[in-house]
Amino acid sequence: MLTDGDFPLLTAWLAEPHVRKFYQKALVTLMDVASEYGPCVQGEDPTICYLAVSGTTPFAYLQCYRNADYPQWAEIIGVTDGISVDLYIGEPSFLGRGFGQAALSGFLRQVAFAHFRAESRAYISHEPGNEAALQCSVTVGFRPLQTFTENGVESILLAVGRRSLK
Repeated sequence: MLTDGDFPLLTAWLAEPHVRKFYQKALVTLMDVASEYGPCVQGEDPTICYLAVSGTTPFAYLQCYRNADYPQWAEIIGVTDGISVDLYIGEPSFLGRGFGQAALSGFLRQVAFAHFRAESRAYISHEPGNEAALQCSVTVGFRPLQTFTENGVESILLAVGRRSLK
């Protein structure tokens, strides 16, 4: 589970060029990260946040939330059921080595669906140009559902049922 002690690491990851390209386009400060993620860490926000770790090395950030808890988001994607998941690999040395697939699959099985027991479907979205993320999600079992636009950016919404995870 994410702690406020992880905020410097998140700040560094969010400055990485591969993360800025698709996940965090504007540069953020440690104060920005604390403001954004602090309510989740303190339990004031329904989003659950975790770091994926290989051995003792954190390499990715994952978060999950019920779509019903965020009506504006649910309206944008046209879905009110299920959970949405977001992730990025922060450590560049972990890119392109299957760690994203392992983190996403493990997070959904062991954390997200266990936490949100009443939900049976998960959603994830990626920009069409983010081919690595799209391939990762499809490999885990997600299938394209529809496209949507948020803040002028087109994205593909993918879905997977709890029992369809690979």
